[in-house]
Amino acid sequence: MSDKKPILDDFFIDAVTEIINVGMGSAAASLSEMVNDEVKISVPGVEFVTRTDAANSIAGKAKTNLSGVHQNFEGTFSGEALLLFPEKHSLELVRAVVGDEVGLDDLTEMEQDAMREIGNIILNACLCSIADMINQQVRGDIPGFVKGPINEIFVLDNKTNSNQEIVLLLNMDFSIERKKIRGYVTFLMDMTSIDVLKRQINAFLGVN
Repeated sequence: MSDKKPILDDFFIDAVTEIINVGMGSAAASLSEMVNDEVKISVPGVEFVTRTDAANSIAGKAKTNLSGVHQNFEGTFSGEALLLFPEKHSLELVRAVVGDEVGLDDLTEMEQDAMREIGNIILNACLCSIADMINQQVRGDIPGFVKGPINEIFVLDNKTNSNQEIVLLLNMDFSIERKKIRGYVTFLMDMTSIDVLKRQINAFLGVN
């Protein structure tokens, strides 16, 4: 595949940004209810990058190993969704959900199950909202727990050229200020799904 990045037109950026904003607003509301605290979300980032650059972008923010969930989704368009936290923040999130009285050892044991449940709620809230906005069907697989360096989470393999595949990176940061928790919601889609998404957005908005 050519390493030349496609051009993102302003209309597509604005439309995707609005769709992701609505989806993450729904996800943030679900998370806020779970932790009984306000969840703040950033303006979405929308860009064409390689998988390597996508991983580096998140690594530059987190500056540490990460913990969270990975979910494949498919339907009218398909891709990957990730809910990630700096490693120590994921335990704080689990504590915020299950209660402050839970000890660290117990937190570590329940981290995977709790994070999968949290990821299932947040990522599906976002995906369902996005699909509903453009009247399409999107199904998410059961989220899998991931933990470690970002290169392992993104399954980067220097022996193949897949690292340089151009993908659409939709990225949004969120925070739970009083609990000092930071996290990242990321969507990756390949060029085929991007073309489908563009057509669906244009059809929904009545643009030829």
